[in-house]
Amino acid sequence: MTMCSLLFYTTVCFFTTCLSNLVNANVKEFKSFQRTGSTRVLQSQHTIDVNSASMIECALICLSNWQCCFASFSDGKSTCRIDNSEKCDIGTETINGWDTIRRNIYLPMTNTRSISFGNSTYCIIEDHEEWAKANESCKCLGGKLVELETEEENEFIKNDVMTISSGVAGYWIGGYNFNNDDDLEWLSQPNQAMPFSDWNMEIYPQPDGLLTQPCVMIWRGFDFRWGDHWCDRLLSYICEFQHQ
Repeated sequence: MTMCSLLFYTTVCFFTTCLSNLVNANVKEFKSFQRTGSTRVLQSQHTIDVNSASMIECALICLSNWQCCFASFSDGKSTCRIDNSEKCDIGTETINGWDTIRRNIYLPMTNTRSISFGNSTYCIIEDHEEWAKANESCKCLGGKLVELETEEENEFIKNDVMTISSGVAGYWIGGYNFNNDDDLEWLSQPNQAMPFSDWNMEIYPQPDGLLTQPCVMIWRGFDFRWGDHWCDRLLSYICEFQHQ
């Protein structure tokens, strides 16, 4: 199984040591941590303070807990505050002597694999969600529901998911009928026509019900060509993370 890169990338204001190949049974996928100086995660029912000798150790404690997206460290107090809320958008406070670290790409799902193409990494998540929840999950993780904008990108994703033998029926992608009409757009380009499409045109030609099925997915029964679907149905989904 290919996994998202398991690395802590160094920055000028972050770690001076690069850590690699850090794998935990519950946390399989993340790309990097981002640091914010003079901040601390607000104490709540979801936080716990533990002893920690360094920020790197604090990051590793967070890494070992799939519910942790945020952690704060105080060198003076040798304390690591772990947040277990499973959220990546929690409150912080300004306080000297503390630093907050956040997973830049946070994937707690166990049923996850990733592949890379061009300047993007795609995480194929087999947990089942409604379209809106899948979209929010990708955003929280630092990405977006995949937008298949070229034939090459589309074929790459389609060929890969065809090899997965999990029996997943289909995957949500980031297309939506914003204007309640006959047009679909990508989430990041709501007023622009899709530059490329791969609708199923054989049995059950697609799209066939945009007013009631405004969300886009790729369906195993269509050889992973596109189809419109009811947004409240539970499907797996694909998140896209673009690199600078």
